[in-house]
Amino acid sequence: MPDDKPKKETSKKSETKTAKTTTTKKATKDVVEKGSLIYVDYVGRTKNDGKVFDLTLEEVAKEEGLYKENGYYEPMLVAVGWNWMLEALEDEFVGMKVGESKTVEVPPEKGAGVRDPSKIISVAKTRLAKQGVRPIIGEEVKVGNERGVITHVLGRTVRVDFNPPLAGKILVFDVTVREIVIELNEKLFAVVKRRLPTLTKEEVEISIKGKTIWIELPLRTRYIESVQYAEIGIAMDALKVYEDAKDVKLVVTWPRPDPPSENTT
Repeated sequence: MPDDKPKKETSKKSETKTAKTTTTKKATKDVVEKGSLIYVDYVGRTKNDGKVFDLTLEEVAKEEGLYKENGYYEPMLVAVGWNWMLEALEDEFVGMKVGESKTVEVPPEKGAGVRDPSKIISVAKTRLAKQGVRPIIGEEVKVGNERGVITHVLGRTVRVDFNPPLAGKILVFDVTVREIVIELNEKLFAVVKRRLPTLTKEEVEISIKGKTIWIELPLRTRYIESVQYAEIGIAMDALKVYEDAKDVKLVVTWPRPDPPSENTT
């Protein structure tokens, strides 16, 4: 006999998944694959002289005399295969496990490129004087839209190298995989924090309604310089992280200010 009992209506609220309330059990996957979203610590050095040019570790920054008070020293978020770091380096992450460390050498052709002799030119000292640049080895020079460094001082001219600083150098990275981000809401928060690193989880509300990703940001983000560009990046990254999504809505709530208190005197 057919069931005459009225069927319960499905609540629309079931369409919404909220980062704050999700109870999904975390996956235990611990091997990096192509497309994995991971956190890594690294120290990058040039092989010929061991000079550090980039790093995420505060203690190493202090040891090398590179520490900055306002510096950002936390593991870096990497989407393997998205070229957020050098492709040759990201390829080496595949197959690594959480907690594993590795040293990776990147040749010039896969790093900053080979040196181009045509980018080393002579510039008159009088031209530098007009820019207020001293003709001293190591001084930075701007000619048009190009920036270079003085490498030689020769009578009335100087030789300026407009190659990228790391061009022609073998790069050595000491890397450690700290975490593989598994849960969708954690991935979405990670791409928010990548662009706005000072935000905390308590300040950001993330939910999915149908095929729309909703990201509510705190009011203080309105006062962050160039925040509109950060938001464009967040939206683009979020759509890559959640391929089933159709769009992203970034929301900032402006509360009505309290009315001025009446003067009772």
